Amino acid sequence: MDGRHASGDGTEKADETESSETTETPADTESGLDSALRRQLLASTASVGALATAGCLGILGDGSETGPRPGGPTAVEETTDDTTPNGTATPGGPDSFSIEYVVQEATLDVPTDETLLDAGLDADLDMPYQCQVGVCGQCASTVDGDGTELVEHGDVGYGEMGEAEFQAGYVLPCVAEPRDELSLTTGKQDELDSFMAGETTPTPEETSTPGGVESYAINYVEQGDTIDVASDETLLKAGEDEGWELPKQCEVGVCGQCTSKVDGDGSELVEHDGNQYLSDEQLEEGYVLTCVGYPRDDFELTTGVKDEADQI
Repeated sequence: MDGRHASGDGTEKADETESSETTETPADTESGLDSALRRQLLASTASVGALATAGCLGILGDGSETGPRPGGPTAVEETTDDTTPNGTATPGGPDSFSIEYVVQEATLDVPTDETLLDAGLDADLDMPYQCQVGVCGQCASTVDGDGTELVEHGDVGYGEMGEAEFQAGYVLPCVAEPRDELSLTTGKQDELDSFMAGETTPTPEETSTPGGVESYAINYVEQGDTIDVASDETLLKAGEDEGWELPKQCEVGVCGQCTSKVDGDGSELVEHDGNQYLSDEQLEEGYVLTCVGYPRDDFELTTGVKDEADQI
Protein backbone atom coordinates (compact mmCIF):
# COMPACT_ATOMS: atom_id res chain seq x y z
CA MET A 1 0.00 0.00 0.00
CA ASP A 2 1.15 3.56 -0.75
CA GLY A 3 -0.60 5.01 2.27
CA ARG A 4 -3.30 6.80 0.32
CA HIS A 5 -7.04 6.20 0.39
CA ALA A 6 -9.98 7.72 -1.29
CA SER A 7 -12.02 10.25 0.45
CA GLY A 8 -15.65 10.55 0.18
CA ASP A 9 -15.36 13.08 -2.64
CA GLY A 10 -12.96 10.92 -4.62
CA THR A 11 -9.80 12.78 -3.80
CA GLU A 12 -6.85 11.12 -2.32
CA LYS A 13 -5.85 11.89 1.20
CA ALA A 14 -2.48 11.32 2.74
CA ASP A 15 -2.31 9.11 5.76
CA GLU A 16 -2.24 11.18 8.93
CA THR A 17 0.70 9.25 10.21
CA GLU A 18 2.69 10.08 7.10
CA SER A 19 1.61 13.79 6.97
CA SER A 20 3.37 14.45 10.28
CA GLU A 21 6.83 13.66 8.97
CA THR A 22 8.11 17.03 10.32
CA THR A 23 7.55 17.19 14.11
CA GLU A 24 7.87 20.31 16.36
CA THR A 25 10.57 20.32 19.00
CA PRO A 26 9.91 21.57 22.57
CA ALA A 27 12.00 24.65 21.82
CA ASP A 28 9.96 25.45 18.73
CA THR A 29 6.82 25.03 20.75
CA GLU A 30 8.05 27.35 23.48
CA SER A 31 9.15 29.91 20.87
CA GLY A 32 5.82 29.74 19.25
CA LEU A 33 4.03 30.27 22.53
CA ASP A 34 6.29 33.24 23.38
CA SER A 35 5.62 34.80 20.02
CA ALA A 36 1.92 34.26 20.34
CA LEU A 37 1.85 35.66 23.85
CA ARG A 38 4.00 38.66 22.78
CA ARG A 39 1.61 39.41 19.91
CA GLN A 40 -1.40 39.05 22.16
CA LEU A 41 -0.05 41.41 24.82
CA LEU A 42 1.31 43.97 22.36
CA ALA A 43 -2.08 44.03 20.67
CA SER A 44 -3.67 44.91 23.99
CA THR A 45 -1.13 47.52 25.23
CA ALA A 46 -3.41 50.48 24.74
CA SER A 47 -3.17 51.26 28.44
CA VAL A 48 -0.24 52.12 30.67
CA GLY A 49 -1.15 49.26 32.94
CA ALA A 50 -0.75 46.75 30.10
CA LEU A 51 2.64 48.19 29.15
CA ALA A 52 3.75 47.88 32.74
CA THR A 53 2.60 44.25 32.76
CA ALA A 54 4.56 43.54 29.59
CA GLY A 55 7.62 45.10 31.06
CA CYS A 56 7.37 42.98 34.20
CA LEU A 57 7.15 39.84 32.07
CA GLY A 58 10.27 40.81 30.15
CA ILE A 59 8.47 41.02 26.83
CA LEU A 60 9.43 44.55 25.88
CA GLY A 61 13.18 44.08 26.26
CA ASP A 62 15.96 41.68 27.07
CA GLY A 63 17.34 43.65 30.08
CA SER A 64 20.44 44.88 28.27
CA GLU A 65 19.52 48.63 28.41
CA THR A 66 21.78 51.02 30.36
CA GLY A 67 20.65 53.10 33.33
CA PRO A 68 19.03 52.17 36.64
CA ARG A 69 16.60 49.28 36.52
CA PRO A 70 13.07 49.88 37.85
CA GLY A 71 13.03 49.41 41.58
CA GLY A 72 16.83 49.50 41.83
CA PRO A 73 18.77 51.74 44.29
CA THR A 74 18.74 55.47 43.52
CA ALA A 75 22.13 57.10 42.98
CA VAL A 76 23.20 59.52 45.76
CA GLU A 77 24.14 62.96 44.51
CA GLU A 78 27.54 64.06 45.74
CA THR A 79 27.85 67.34 47.61
CA THR A 80 30.90 69.56 47.46
CA ASP A 81 30.04 72.16 50.13
CA ASP A 82 29.62 72.07 53.90
CA THR A 83 25.97 71.02 53.77
CA THR A 84 24.22 67.68 54.07
CA PRO A 85 22.14 66.35 51.11
CA ASN A 86 19.03 68.04 52.52
CA GLY A 87 20.80 71.41 52.58
CA THR A 88 21.33 71.80 56.32
CA ALA A 89 24.64 72.99 57.72
CA THR A 90 27.01 70.33 58.92
CA PRO A 91 28.59 70.45 62.39
CA GLY A 92 32.07 71.89 62.75
CA GLY A 93 31.43 75.24 61.03
CA PRO A 94 33.35 78.39 62.01
CA ASP A 95 33.35 79.47 65.66
CA SER A 96 31.87 82.81 66.64
CA PHE A 97 32.66 85.23 69.41
CA SER A 98 30.64 87.80 71.33
CA ILE A 99 31.78 91.27 70.24
CA GLU A 100 30.70 94.41 72.08
CA TYR A 101 30.47 97.44 69.80
CA VAL A 102 30.90 100.08 72.50
CA VAL A 103 30.04 103.26 70.58
CA GLN A 104 27.09 101.60 68.83
CA GLU A 105 25.85 100.06 72.12
CA ALA A 106 25.37 96.64 70.56
CA THR A 107 26.74 93.14 71.08
CA LEU A 108 26.94 90.68 68.17
CA ASP A 109 28.09 87.11 67.64
CA VAL A 110 30.72 87.39 64.90
CA PRO A 111 32.07 84.26 63.12
CA THR A 112 35.81 83.80 62.80
CA ASP A 113 35.57 84.08 59.02
CA GLU A 114 33.81 87.47 59.02
CA THR A 115 35.40 90.86 59.54
CA LEU A 116 34.34 93.07 62.42
CA LEU A 117 33.27 95.74 59.93
CA ASP A 118 31.13 93.44 57.79
CA ALA A 119 29.38 92.04 60.85
CA GLY A 120 28.58 95.54 62.11
CA LEU A 121 27.33 96.78 58.76
CA ASP A 122 25.20 93.65 58.31
CA ALA A 123 23.55 94.54 61.64
CA ASP A 124 22.96 98.13 60.40
CA LEU A 125 25.43 99.62 62.88
CA ASP A 126 26.76 103.08 62.07
CA MET A 127 30.51 102.54 61.71
CA PRO A 128 33.21 104.70 60.07
CA TYR A 129 34.87 103.17 57.00
CA GLN A 130 35.94 103.92 53.45
CA CYS A 131 38.35 101.69 51.50
CA GLN A 132 37.44 98.38 53.25
CA VAL A 133 40.85 96.93 52.34
CA GLY A 134 43.07 98.14 55.22
CA VAL A 135 44.58 101.13 53.43
CA CYS A 136 42.77 104.35 54.36
CA GLY A 137 42.57 103.97 58.17
CA GLN A 138 39.05 105.42 58.40
CA CYS A 139 37.76 102.41 60.35
CA ALA A 140 40.59 102.46 62.94
CA SER A 141 39.34 101.23 66.32
CA THR A 142 40.66 99.92 69.62
CA VAL A 143 40.07 96.62 71.40
CA ASP A 144 40.32 95.93 75.12
CA GLY A 145 43.59 94.04 74.98
CA ASP A 146 46.41 92.93 72.72
CA GLY A 147 45.17 93.19 69.14
CA THR A 148 47.57 90.46 68.00
CA GLU A 149 45.75 87.99 70.27
CA LEU A 150 42.15 89.15 69.94
CA VAL A 151 41.92 89.53 66.15
CA GLU A 152 43.58 88.22 63.01
CA HIS A 153 44.43 90.89 60.47
CA GLY A 154 44.50 90.56 56.72
CA ASP A 155 46.70 92.84 54.65
CA VAL A 156 47.25 96.23 56.31
CA GLY A 157 48.65 99.06 54.23
CA TYR A 158 47.80 102.03 56.42
CA GLY A 159 50.85 104.20 57.13
CA GLU A 160 53.37 102.55 59.39
CA MET A 161 50.78 100.54 61.29
CA GLY A 162 52.27 97.28 62.49
CA GLU A 163 53.03 95.03 65.45
CA ALA A 164 53.43 97.86 67.98
CA GLU A 165 50.06 99.35 67.10
CA PHE A 166 48.32 95.96 67.19
CA GLN A 167 49.79 95.13 70.59
CA ALA A 168 48.61 98.52 71.88
CA GLY A 169 45.05 97.54 70.93
CA TYR A 170 44.61 99.33 67.61
CA VAL A 171 42.85 97.36 64.86
CA LEU A 172 41.32 97.93 61.44
CA PRO A 173 37.85 96.27 61.52
CA CYS A 174 37.65 96.13 57.71
CA VAL A 175 40.39 93.46 57.61
CA ALA A 176 40.17 92.09 61.18
CA GLU A 177 38.47 88.80 62.07
CA PRO A 178 37.81 87.92 65.73
CA ARG A 179 39.76 85.27 67.60
CA ASP A 180 38.24 85.87 71.04
CA GLU A 181 35.53 87.89 72.77
CA LEU A 182 36.34 91.60 72.88
CA SER A 183 35.05 95.15 73.16
CA LEU A 184 35.50 97.31 70.06
CA THR A 185 35.59 101.11 70.19
CA THR A 186 35.37 102.77 66.77
CA GLY A 187 36.43 106.26 65.66
CA LYS A 188 40.09 106.03 66.71
CA GLN A 189 41.90 107.12 63.56
CA ASP A 190 43.23 110.40 65.01
CA GLU A 191 44.41 108.61 68.13
CA LEU A 192 46.10 105.94 66.03
CA ASP A 193 47.82 108.60 63.92
CA SER A 194 49.19 110.25 67.06
CA PHE A 195 50.39 106.91 68.40
CA MET A 196 52.22 106.08 65.17
CA ALA A 197 53.81 109.53 65.26
CA GLY A 198 55.03 108.86 68.82
CA GLU A 199 53.01 111.72 70.25
CA THR A 200 50.67 109.89 72.61
CA THR A 201 50.12 106.58 74.32
CA PRO A 202 46.82 104.76 73.97
CA THR A 203 44.02 105.87 76.26
CA PRO A 204 43.49 103.19 78.94
CA GLU A 205 40.23 101.36 78.57
CA GLU A 206 37.80 102.13 81.36
CA THR A 207 36.92 99.25 83.63
CA SER A 208 33.25 98.43 83.44
CA THR A 209 31.25 97.60 86.53
CA PRO A 210 27.91 95.75 86.72
CA GLY A 211 26.16 99.12 87.01
CA GLY A 212 28.09 100.81 84.18
CA VAL A 213 31.48 102.54 83.94
CA GLU A 214 33.78 103.01 86.93
CA SER A 215 32.97 105.92 89.26
CA TYR A 216 34.97 107.68 91.97
CA ALA A 217 34.15 109.53 95.22
CA ILE A 218 34.97 113.21 94.70
CA ASN A 219 34.82 115.60 97.66
CA TYR A 220 33.91 119.10 96.39
CA VAL A 221 35.44 121.07 99.27
CA GLU A 222 33.90 124.49 98.55
CA GLN A 223 30.47 122.97 97.95
CA GLY A 224 30.63 120.84 101.09
CA ASP A 225 29.60 117.52 99.61
CA THR A 226 31.03 114.29 98.22
CA ILE A 227 29.50 112.74 95.12
CA ASP A 228 30.26 109.79 92.86
CA VAL A 229 31.56 110.94 89.47
CA ALA A 230 31.71 108.51 86.57
CA SER A 231 35.00 108.10 84.72
CA ASP A 232 33.35 109.27 81.49
CA GLU A 233 31.91 112.47 83.01
CA THR A 234 33.75 115.75 83.54
CA LEU A 235 34.18 117.16 87.02
CA LEU A 236 32.39 120.32 85.90
CA LYS A 237 29.31 118.58 84.53
CA ALA A 238 29.01 116.32 87.56
CA GLY A 239 28.99 119.33 89.87
CA GLU A 240 26.48 121.25 87.77
CA ASP A 241 24.20 118.22 87.74
CA GLU A 242 24.06 118.68 91.52
CA GLY A 243 22.87 122.26 91.02
CA TRP A 244 26.15 123.87 92.03
CA GLU A 245 27.48 127.01 90.39
CA LEU A 246 31.09 126.25 89.50
CA PRO A 247 33.52 128.71 87.87
CA LYS A 248 33.71 128.23 84.08
CA GLN A 249 33.73 130.08 80.78
CA CYS A 250 34.94 128.42 77.56
CA GLU A 251 34.29 124.80 78.66
CA VAL A 252 36.86 123.49 76.16
CA GLY A 253 40.10 123.75 78.18
CA VAL A 254 41.35 127.08 76.81
CA CYS A 255 40.48 129.94 79.15
CA GLY A 256 41.48 128.42 82.53
CA GLN A 257 38.50 129.91 84.40
CA CYS A 258 37.51 126.51 85.83
CA THR A 259 40.99 125.79 87.25
CA SER A 260 40.74 123.79 90.47
CA LYS A 261 43.10 121.85 92.71
CA VAL A 262 43.22 118.21 93.80
CA ASP A 263 45.06 116.68 96.77
CA GLY A 264 47.77 115.00 94.74
CA ASP A 265 49.39 114.91 91.30
CA GLY A 266 46.78 116.21 88.87
CA SER A 267 48.28 114.24 85.98
CA GLU A 268 47.61 111.00 87.87
CA LEU A 269 44.26 111.72 89.50
CA VAL A 270 42.59 113.39 86.50
CA GLU A 271 42.67 112.61 82.78
CA HIS A 272 42.36 115.71 80.60
CA ASP A 273 40.83 115.72 77.15
CA GLY A 274 41.75 119.04 75.55
CA ASN A 275 43.81 120.89 78.17
CA GLN A 276 45.37 123.91 76.46
CA TYR A 277 45.92 126.06 79.54
CA LEU A 278 47.80 124.26 82.31
CA SER A 279 51.46 123.32 82.03
CA ASP A 280 52.94 119.99 83.07
CA GLU A 281 54.36 121.65 86.17
CA GLN A 282 50.96 123.01 87.17
CA LEU A 283 49.38 119.59 86.67
CA GLU A 284 51.99 117.95 88.88
CA GLU A 285 51.24 120.53 91.56
CA GLY A 286 47.62 119.36 91.58
CA TYR A 287 45.93 121.95 89.36
CA VAL A 288 43.28 120.66 86.97
CA LEU A 289 40.63 121.93 84.59
CA THR A 290 37.19 120.68 85.58
CA CYS A 291 35.64 121.38 82.15
CA VAL A 292 37.82 118.77 80.40
CA GLY A 293 38.95 116.74 83.43
CA TYR A 294 37.76 113.16 84.09
CA PRO A 295 38.41 111.45 87.45
CA ARG A 296 40.69 108.42 87.64
CA ASP A 297 40.69 108.01 91.44
CA ASP A 298 39.07 109.31 94.64
CA PHE A 299 40.21 112.81 95.70
CA GLU A 300 39.32 116.21 97.13
CA LEU A 301 38.61 119.04 94.69
CA THR A 302 38.89 122.73 95.49
CA THR A 303 37.40 125.05 92.86
CA GLY A 304 38.13 128.71 92.06
CA VAL A 305 41.95 128.69 92.23
CA LYS A 306 42.89 130.09 88.81
CA ASP A 307 44.86 133.04 90.21
CA GLU A 308 46.79 130.71 92.49
CA ALA A 309 47.69 128.44 89.61
CA ASP A 310 48.77 131.37 87.45
CA GLN A 311 51.51 132.16 90.01
CA ILE A 312 53.38 128.93 89.12
